[in-house]
Amino acid sequence: MGSREARLPDLSFRLLDLLASRAPDDVSYDEIERAVWNARVTRETIKQRVKLLRESLAPLGVPECAIEAARNVGYRSTLDIVLLDPGPSRFGRRAPFAAIATIILVAMAAILIAFLAHSTDTMPPTTLLVENATPPAGVDAAAWEGAKRMLVRDLSKIENIRIVDRPAQDREAHALLARLSLDRDGAGLRLTTELVDSRSGAILLAESYRYDPRSVDRALAHFANNTHAIITGLSLQLGSGGLAPQSGVVHAAYARAFRLWRQGDRQSLDAASSTLNGLLADRGDVPLAASLLARVKADLVLHHGSDISLAREARRDAARLVAAHPDIGEFRYSLARALLALGEHRMALDQLQVAQQTMPFLSRDIQALKQREP
Repeated sequence: MGSREARLPDLSFRLLDLLASRAPDDVSYDEIERAVWNARVTRETIKQRVKLLRESLAPLGVPECAIEAARNVGYRSTLDIVLLDPGPSRFGRRAPFAAIATIILVAMAAILIAFLAHSTDTMPPTTLLVENATPPAGVDAAAWEGAKRMLVRDLSKIENIRIVDRPAQDREAHALLARLSLDRDGAGLRLTTELVDSRSGAILLAESYRYDPRSVDRALAHFANNTHAIITGLSLQLGSGGLAPQSGVVHAAYARAFRLWRQGDRQSLDAASSTLNGLLADRGDVPLAASLLARVKADLVLHHGSDISLAREARRDAARLVAAHPDIGEFRYSLARALLALGEHRMALDQLQVAQQTMPFLSRDIQALKQREP
């Protein structure tokens, strides 16, 4: 293997650790969900994560068959995590895989420790403000304030994120906002949780739960876990810049393009396209900007009759983002917009329904699309 190494995202690392520690036994979908996400996810999400892990390990000589599907059960692996004896191996044909897995895990642990030590010393943490809206009449104020404290506690476990529960004078000093709100839902209450990019107003994650003060901790833990996945997947760190690897200038450009997209007229969409194209040409891979550009292109076709080639470009770029980040509803929403622009309503509906798991406000779009189905 020489000096080759693999850098695994957090979710991939957890999956590798789980499968290798249980090898060669089957690991069920439910076990994978709990260990990797600590939340309910789709089978497609698990499948995509396995695909990404295989691709990450391939340069190290790990064959694809080292992680295989266990039909109707989950997945299994031939990788063992062991301490290797310098003498003759007791593990037969699986020994090379064991060596690879051991080196990967040791190397990843060293890289992680070094990175965290460096980031703690040199990088100002991203600030995330937690706030709860005034609840409807009749809600126990102490329980509602307790819910906010629970979320602060759960989010505080995320590395390199500074959690605050009181806003600064300049609200844009907080790169991210976690917002709790309660609304009447028939005889009961619904809890809405949102993760918002403070400068642009972009909703990165939104979830909705039935509100019960006795079990609200589970809902908040689920939201915090998905927030961690969003922050990891989009590399939301590095201080006031917010959307790493963007600087503050890049963040401001993204925010300006987002506001233009929301206006929706032809002139605003053209200006948003120009801003985003310039941003990506100058700064390279910025996932949120690429996703927004795909949506801008799709809307130019959907609402203003632009050339259909723009929709094809949007589908290609959004599909690439979804493949790389299958858990991010934002990217699936952009892919759905591109599919709608191409007239592929059924495929668009499928993407929206997956995205709705982390973006429940898409229910209106889904209902409208269902009504158009023959």
